[in-house]
Amino acid sequence: MAEQLNINNLELDDNTFDVLPDGDYHFTVESHELGYYSGNSEKIPPNTQQIICYLEIPFMKDGTVSTAKIKNTLNIYKKALFAVRQFVESIGMVPEKGKMKVDLDKIDGLEGVCSITTFEGNNGNEFNRAQQFYPPSKAPAITANDEAWSKKDDFMEVPDGIDPFDI
Repeated sequence: MAEQLNINNLELDDNTFDVLPDGDYHFTVESHELGYYSGNSEKIPPNTQQIICYLEIPFMKDGTVSTAKIKNTLNIYKKALFAVRQFVESIGMVPEKGKMKVDLDKIDGLEGVCSITTFEGNNGNEFNRAQQFYPPSKAPAITANDEAWSKKDDFMEVPDGIDPFDI
């Protein structure tokens, strides 16, 4: 018999997160999933397929590298394909002006540059979203997270003699 999880005894992290200032940022695709739009909109057709990407954006906070995570949804229908194309060009999967064919199994871990903006959600809280993705040839030379991007691998290193899987 499978063990059941008692959710009444779980300790959950608080839902605090950092809102990044508007600007251009380097990002890494942490993961993705496929979904379907189930909302009610005059602009988006019902049952539209979606690519939901989770972007990791390193930034400096109090002198150390921290990571913001942004959920980015790409709707796949004729009027929105420009946004899908921007995204896949930015991570180097499609040549600029080339035929768009995306192998979703290979997007996790790829990197690019995007423009991040702040918006107010329905609950009144501020959130970030990727407003635009830049192809590598048009990416800004300087981004808001250059210092954190150059150090992003430093905070992921495991010190000698420590086994990260020995829990």
